[in-house]
Amino acid sequence: MTTKVSSIAIIITAAGSSTRMGGSIKKEYLPLKDGTVLSNCAKTFLKLPSNIYNIVDFIITCPKGGIDDCKKALASLKFESKINFQIVEGSATRQSSVFNAIKAVKHNPQIIAIHDGARPFVSLELIEKTLDAALEYGASVPACQPVDTQKEIDEKGFIVRHLRRSSLAAVQTPQCFAYEKMLEAHQKASLDGREYTDDTEIWGTYCGQVKVVNGQAENIKITYPGDLERGQRK
Repeated sequence: MTTKVSSIAIIITAAGSSTRMGGSIKKEYLPLKDGTVLSNCAKTFLKLPSNIYNIVDFIITCPKGGIDDCKKALASLKFESKINFQIVEGSATRQSSVFNAIKAVKHNPQIIAIHDGARPFVSLELIEKTLDAALEYGASVPACQPVDTQKEIDEKGFIVRHLRRSSLAAVQTPQCFAYEKMLEAHQKASLDGREYTDDTEIWGTYCGQVKVVNGQAENIKITYPGDLERGQRK
């Protein structure tokens, strides 16, 4: 673990529509423990030891027109006055929503951590491990090796390539990056006409390699009905 205080900005993404979950409540706003899925995500980050990590910005994205609902989902939390806490409206894609959040950062942190608001079971240990890897290498992501054998198929549904599980990784969040480089990379990505699936792809295109650290099976993303209950049983 790093021995000096590092300045950190945190972005939690919750601007999606949650269409695969069904129901009338956005998945990040579903009740969990003494709060919601979203508040439990944020609470874990707020437990980072302040003598090692100085949180200077904490930004959460929400759907357009949804700031009040997002505030209600976070009602159980209190943010210290020294933290620039903001709720920022998202855009049509995750990429553009994250870029909105990055542009809202007011301080100049060393590292920015981007986390899915639908991953409420992330552990403090995993957050620290990923932050430390980013401080050392510039960019990091937690990942788990796939359990099932992976195949590449063509547009007609036939296997065209047999992939080795040992060289594959199912990535999770938080994804952590050197802030200034990531801001510049997002600026370029917003103009190049491509759509990126996650922030490691943007970093890989414009900055370089991303260090992979061991993820955790418990760090699931709530996507379908039943995921939340299964996650609580783990």
